[in-house]
Amino acid sequence: MRIHAVLALLLLCTCATASAQTYELTWTLKPEPKTKSAQGSLALGRGASEIREIDFHFPAAYSDIQADGQLERKGERAVWTPPRRGGVIRWRVAIEQRRSDGTYRSHFPGDWAIFRGDRVFPAASVRATKGAQSRARLVLDLPRGWHKDTPYLAEPDGSFRVDDPDRRFDRPVGWMAIGAIGTRRDLIAGSEIALAAPRDEGARRMDMLAFLSFTLPTMKDAFGTLPDKILIVQAPDPMWRGGLSGPRSLYLHLDRPMVSENATSTLLHELTHVATRIRGASDRDDWIAEGLAEFYGFEILRRAGGISDERYQRTLAWLADWGKDVRTLRSEGSKAETTARAVVLLEDLDREIRQKTNERKNLDDVTRRLMKVRAVSTRRFIETAEQVAGGKLRTLDTPLLR
Repeated sequence: MRIHAVLALLLLCTCATASAQTYELTWTLKPEPKTKSAQGSLALGRGASEIREIDFHFPAAYSDIQADGQLERKGERAVWTPPRRGGVIRWRVAIEQRRSDGTYRSHFPGDWAIFRGDRVFPAASVRATKGAQSRARLVLDLPRGWHKDTPYLAEPDGSFRVDDPDRRFDRPVGWMAIGAIGTRRDLIAGSEIALAAPRDEGARRMDMLAFLSFTLPTMKDAFGTLPDKILIVQAPDPMWRGGLSGPRSLYLHLDRPMVSENATSTLLHELTHVATRIRGASDRDDWIAEGLAEFYGFEILRRAGGISDERYQRTLAWLADWGKDVRTLRSEGSKAETTARAVVLLEDLDREIRQKTNERKNLDDVTRRLMKVRAVSTRRFIETAEQVAGGKLRTLDTPLLR
């Protein structure tokens, strides 16, 4: 019986090891300031035999695609069959990306660059041994004296550990900054917070760290968790004059205030996106993510003591007036007026949940459950809210959600 037990244990360990097979990935980016582009590559290391093929999407920004092994091009797709012992695929990518209004989504004036990882590292799907998953790192090969930061934690050798628990194939995404940038960082609410912006452009990094030192703990209390690192990048014109979130990171134009005159906060709005990662299951469900982000953008500020209850009520009244003509929240994409009306509905919902549960539950409990779902439909939102409240909710029985 002891022999059988030992054999069974060995078999169990063998199965566990087999199911935990990994393959090593090294993503590398080497910027070229003169051409405002970069040389990128993906190298397969130990465990490369686990991979059968990788199907990449290379849109128009990419060129000069070459690879060890077999590479089959199909329009914007490139199917790579690497050598069994590993290999490298290489490409060139234009970093700069302009919007229709002339501003930039990604900018590379020469001595610095701000961009998203998903701009320079191609999306891909992998055919590999069942259960195999990647162990990835990111290397930024920069000119001497250049600085760098990414949404990922740094390793002792200067590379970054890329880990996305939701994916088996780890790809660097989110906002990044390289070059003549200044960075301030601190540990707030258990997360490494890094603020990066081009030097001598007027970034008020310490002001922002002070603001986040009292608002992020409140945000963590609301959502239960924050990413282990959050990178906030800022830049002046000609970058887009707004804010935009990404995985574990966000961009905010240098001229955007942390708190607007109406007491809403683009910074806290985008941080809510970063922390919750909630998105609409379809375009007609965008009101959920945008409404929650705008609601918590000034609700967190109120809870942290940044604005009074009276000012909170004035902001809510202003939003109610702005969205008074909205007849449905389920429009294609959430416009500003739609988001304003969604905030009013969410505030009413929060109050009704508190009343029905004798203050034991609130909108935070709904949001925490939706964070596990990520892609949320209107129907799922209603069902989750009613589960938290323990019954039907009058606030959600409205033509706005039909």
